[in-house]
Amino acid sequence: MKMKFILQIILFCLMPIYLTAQNARGNISGRVMSDDLQPVEGLKVSLLKASKNTTTDAEGFFAFYNIRSGADTLVVSSADKIHEQIVEIPINNTLNVGEILIGKLFKQLKEVRVVGHPSYETDYSTLGTKVEAYSLQVPQAISTVNSALLSDKMIINLKDAVDNVAGVSQYSGYDEYTIRGFRAENARLINGLRGYNTTYTNPLLLNIGKIEILKGPSSTLYGNGDPGGTINMITKKPLKNTVADIELFAGSWEHFRIQGGITGALDNKNKFLGRLNAGYDQNKSFRYQSDGKSWQIAPSFSFFPNDKLEVNADFSISAVYGVLDRGQPGLTDNDDLKATSKKLNLSQPGDYLKETDIASTVSVKYKITGDLHFNLGYLNYLTRQKVANHGFESYASNDSVNLNYTTWKYNTATNTVSAFLTYDIKTGPFSHRLLGGYDFVHTSVDLNQKYYEIPDRFGDGSGIVGRFSLLQPQYAKRHVDRYKLSEYDSEAMEVDGERYYTQGIYLQDMIKWNKWILLVGIRNECYRSTDDEDDEEAIKQNVFLPRIGLTYLLQSNIAVYATFNKGFDPFEAAGELQIFTDKFKPVTSQLFEVGLKSDIIQNRLSASLAVYQITLDNVAVNANDLSNPNLFVQQGENRSRGVEIELNGNILPNFSLSTSYAYNETKITKSRVPEEVGTIANNAPGHTSNGLLKYSFAQGFLRGLSLLGGYTFVSKQNTLQKNFTLPAYFLLDAGLQYSYQKLTLSVNIKNIADKDYWYGAYNNVYKWAGMPRNIMAGLKYTL
Repeated sequence: MKMKFILQIILFCLMPIYLTAQNARGNISGRVMSDDLQPVEGLKVSLLKASKNTTTDAEGFFAFYNIRSGADTLVVSSADKIHEQIVEIPINNTLNVGEILIGKLFKQLKEVRVVGHPSYETDYSTLGTKVEAYSLQVPQAISTVNSALLSDKMIINLKDAVDNVAGVSQYSGYDEYTIRGFRAENARLINGLRGYNTTYTNPLLLNIGKIEILKGPSSTLYGNGDPGGTINMITKKPLKNTVADIELFAGSWEHFRIQGGITGALDNKNKFLGRLNAGYDQNKSFRYQSDGKSWQIAPSFSFFPNDKLEVNADFSISAVYGVLDRGQPGLTDNDDLKATSKKLNLSQPGDYLKETDIASTVSVKYKITGDLHFNLGYLNYLTRQKVANHGFESYASNDSVNLNYTTWKYNTATNTVSAFLTYDIKTGPFSHRLLGGYDFVHTSVDLNQKYYEIPDRFGDGSGIVGRFSLLQPQYAKRHVDRYKLSEYDSEAMEVDGERYYTQGIYLQDMIKWNKWILLVGIRNECYRSTDDEDDEEAIKQNVFLPRIGLTYLLQSNIAVYATFNKGFDPFEAAGELQIFTDKFKPVTSQLFEVGLKSDIIQNRLSASLAVYQITLDNVAVNANDLSNPNLFVQQGENRSRGVEIELNGNILPNFSLSTSYAYNETKITKSRVPEEVGTIANNAPGHTSNGLLKYSFAQGFLRGLSLLGGYTFVSKQNTLQKNFTLPAYFLLDAGLQYSYQKLTLSVNIKNIADKDYWYGAYNNVYKWAGMPRNIMAGLKYTL
């Protein structure tokens, strides 16, 4: 994008700031919990300077809106206890003070200055135990990307969001990742319920408030899944008070985005709440033939008929329009990444990828008694995908390729049910939180795929429709109406396991005694790859899955832990077409992990350290067949060992930090090919690190201004092609924010040094280049 256009964008965004004249105001929210992690209802919460009072609701939440920005004293009080802390009300934003624990902060009664803008720290998680628990007390590494981090990085899709997480990197240009050295392509969870992953598109996050990643296998709680980790996306929930905002973005390659949301009570008694998030995004990309558009509309509702029952309903319909991007192909006799342009794409004019996803979630929480609670969740996830794509078939010469052409209609339906009971009980000096439940997941796939060719020119059964120069690419619309149906690979490209269902029963007990917390769990999972019990080709697997973890609290804010976990992942329907010449064997995994978690600097900054080993048996990887990129084989056994460090929160009230470092060594320890033993697994970098710093000026004439700086480092990584590696890369980012009254202007610059880099590859034909230097400017207005 030309600099003139960028300056016009910035000037346009700045103009309303000088035309508005009101007092700077902001919001503050939080939650009060008991020492046994139960929400406390009816406590008085006050802001002394603002002379505002409210009470906590049935879930312990409280909020103040439209409060004059600046320092104030937050007071939470009951009949015999008082908690005070100094807070800094942000300008045109919401400060979330997190959770205030009765028995922890109430006993300390210390003055704690809370961050003057939204923090990157998140104290609690539902992913590690299925119920809300403090991450400090969960004996397994959990990483979180919260709404503040998503907003500051201007992120609206999952692929960009997970880059800040220790041990997570991009596996390829598709919607698949490397977590702790292992490929992760299973369906993500939505509010703890399994959806579906079509692989070639990436989930939009306009209705997502937080992303959690549980490191290592999680099969004891969620059934079959990826051994490296599980991703959970938590939707934004409606609020009682009316809050609304709208944001406009413009950036490089004619990138344009508009998004917004509104929430509030739908009745006078605050029993029925509603929320709507929506947005539209379009981008022409730096690569040839890679334009894309997407949109999402996501309403949600909450119903509180009484103090025992809570019903939440979340809906989302989203669509993506683009092309199937299989990356930048190289030359046959030259493995130099720059031998061809990183803009190169084999997609031709008229190619398309169109996908619509519809997610409907309903959750019910019912308090049978004060200690016995029932939880029920249901997710219906539908996908509708249509693709027409020219792709690599074979090399015609050193610098040209033969193109194939395929179309498909790919529809899926997933239904997930999760029901469980929790019961809090004491036996002598021990406190128990018992959990028992049942999960059921069913996915069906309907695929209709066709291959084409020009037999008169390239021969019957060739699967070839034309040639394409890699050094002098010409993108002219091709006459696809003249292509003839081909039998080439039509059966081999079908999806195996078109239907599957899995169900499991599980028990868990979280036992507390003094400074010790023991977490034990068991699960029995029954997996079937088809609805037909008489199908001899069906994969049938019954697995017993244990879990045990122990946490010791050195202090109230410092914990050490150790854990063992077993996981498994049998083959199931996936959006990426997969072919196996041998009968597929279930994949099993074992996790051993020790670590330390701490809340430091007056509980403003969370720090974690994890040391782990994951052993994986019967892993399936791409066979590196250039003419058939969807052929997979099983290698035997891989082993991943590593260390992860994360820091998230605030060093100072106005100085935020989110940074991580991960060391990983994933090796092939058993293989049918002896020379492969000891080699580093593909797309598993040994070192990764990410960071984002944000400093906000709280006083003087710079008040309202924030400066941001970030970086990404990924070390060298192998690919599926022998001796073809991707070099290490280090990227620098910067940003600027200015908030005045109800307006916030943001400008982010990524890859400041304009580095050339490649973040993922299967081989020299299928590799993906990262974006050059680019800029995005945004303007937010809060109503």
